[in-house]
Amino acid sequence: MDQHIRDEILAKRSNIPILGIYIFLVIAVVGFGTFVSQVIGSDPRGAWEVFLINFLFWTGIAQAGVVFSCILRITNARWARPLLRVSEGLGSFLPISLILLLVVFAGRDYLLPYATEHYHHPKDVWLNMKFVFGRDVIGFIVLLIVTSFYLYYSLRQDLGGVSQKLSGIAGWISSGWTGEDERKRVWVKIGKFAPAVIILYALVFSSFAWDFMMSLDPHWLSTLFGPFYFMGSFVAAIGTTIIFSILMRRRLGLEDYLNDNQYHDIGKLLQGFSLFWVYLFFSQFLPIWYANMPEETAFVIKRLQDEPFRSLAWAVLTCCFIFPFVSLLPRTNKVVKPIVVFIASVSLTGFWLEKYVLIIPSLSNTVGLSLIQILITLGFLGAFVMTFLIFMRAFPSIPVGDPFFGGKSGSGGH
Repeated sequence: MDQHIRDEILAKRSNIPILGIYIFLVIAVVGFGTFVSQVIGSDPRGAWEVFLINFLFWTGIAQAGVVFSCILRITNARWARPLLRVSEGLGSFLPISLILLLVVFAGRDYLLPYATEHYHHPKDVWLNMKFVFGRDVIGFIVLLIVTSFYLYYSLRQDLGGVSQKLSGIAGWISSGWTGEDERKRVWVKIGKFAPAVIILYALVFSSFAWDFMMSLDPHWLSTLFGPFYFMGSFVAAIGTTIIFSILMRRRLGLEDYLNDNQYHDIGKLLQGFSLFWVYLFFSQFLPIWYANMPEETAFVIKRLQDEPFRSLAWAVLTCCFIFPFVSLLPRTNKVVKPIVVFIASVSLTGFWLEKYVLIIPSLSNTVGLSLIQILITLGFLGAFVMTFLIFMRAFPSIPVGDPFFGGKSGSGGH
């Protein structure tokens, strides 16, 4: 490890302004206050619905960001090493997500139809509220613990040996470092926790998809719906990593580490996984169409033929697949930073609308995107960005202790 580079990266943390953290904290508080004021009011249903949408959207991105880091570690992807810490930083929202998950269950009478009415057997067995609460909360806690261990060792290999220069949680993570032999042991532990995070992510977030989206309609059933949700979150996490890394690159002066090679390659990933997302969508739609199953066609017809959801569904398809896939074909659009940020932002907007289209028609017959719902959404955004900035201010923005980190060239080989 180049000690000079590590000192330089550690020094850059102070370039993240505390004022920015406070601004996003205020936005989060305003959004939370708006939500509470609506929940205790006379018509809380709309606030609960947009709360569920945002919980699934932002929690999915947060966990998928860590999963992206795990995949890059497992595959020894040298090209993406400078992007690892930004993607890991998305996971800083997960402790808040655990609290939000408990809030979702507090609003179960407004959000989960099976909490107040019986579905036909055998769905009643699966959708027993105690069983739902147990598997989702316990599963998410286990995933959060494993993710925390992964992030702990990822950060420790960067911070080991400089505890005297650090304070707070960074100082705690780096304390007791025993030298290069420990670095090798840490690398082995990262290799063990990374696949565990990925497997648990697939299991827990499939359960989220089935319990909080699919089961809102008593007649809708799709075994592919779990992968459809967690792969959509993965695509959104790639887009968020692009946006945040470009902002960090400019703010922290990371041009020597994050260059066009990284954005060309991660742009191709965004394009490719957008194609995979639409493949999963078509794989669910095709058997429903050719089998003409009445109990399942109603779910599709309501979203693809009935207005206003039909227009929103086409907007989702355009934002999540058509636009990013076509616009990312030229190499220029992957490396020109304002262009790729715009493409990633359109993709993220599409995935938020996707949650809206999947959830709202099962609970309501109208589209009611009001100022209240926008403020609640901005509250989630504020909390997400605030936790990310706190994370990046506390820890090095580049994984300088990673054995595949390529130095200031930023590529380290492809």
